[in-house]
Amino acid sequence: MACATQRSHAKKHGTTAQGKQRFRCKGCGKTFLFCLDYTYRAWNPQVREQIVLMTLNSSGVRDIARVLHISPTTVLCVLRQAASDTPEPRVPRRILALEMDEMWSFVQNKGQQSWLWYGLNRHTGYIAAFVVGRRTDASCKKLARKLEKCQVRGFYTDDWQSYPKALEAKRHHAGKDGTQRIERKNLNFRTHLKRMQRKTIGFSKSTQMHQNVLKLYIHHLNSKRQHF
Repeated sequence: MACATQRSHAKKHGTTAQGKQRFRCKGCGKTFLFCLDYTYRAWNPQVREQIVLMTLNSSGVRDIARVLHISPTTVLCVLRQAASDTPEPRVPRRILALEMDEMWSFVQNKGQQSWLWYGLNRHTGYIAAFVVGRRTDASCKKLARKLEKCQVRGFYTDDWQSYPKALEAKRHHAGKDGTQRIERKNLNFRTHLKRMQRKTIGFSKSTQMHQNVLKLYIHHLNSKRQHF
């Protein structure tokens, strides 16, 4: 065990492929490294936090890897863990006016469309719930089910055909004049998330990672808002 704790019991034994000094124990003959200083920056919590912040500010996975001098695989692992630790939006008890909209993006190629459906509290800017899926009635109804426990006085949507099938008619108001705030919020998504831009080479390679980044961004937006 002396070789593991005292350098005096070892002698130099060449270097690794990364240029780090290797040692051999004089007693047992085993080779090892003395890691006094980490050269790989991903162990630093500040660097891991910066990965999430850069992702939410229009940086792609390889952009982050180049700037921070870490592996793209590490970037993906950090984002997956961060999304796993992030809760879903807390649905409020009541909302006076809820704007709903769907926003297009894609995964791998433009033939695999992915739509973000979400509801925005008009008065607070809080995103009450969201769903990632196809542009179908099923996705719209899934979003409506997430809002069942919330007392919404009025739903404001565009003229897409799925909304009348999922929302109560007397509380539903269709028309572009009622969705101005959520349309502006869509611009934030496309500006701050590289994978949500219409023309980009920084698109998502997997559905799960696409959902993870959206979840992180929505939580980031909601953390600045009051949902009551």
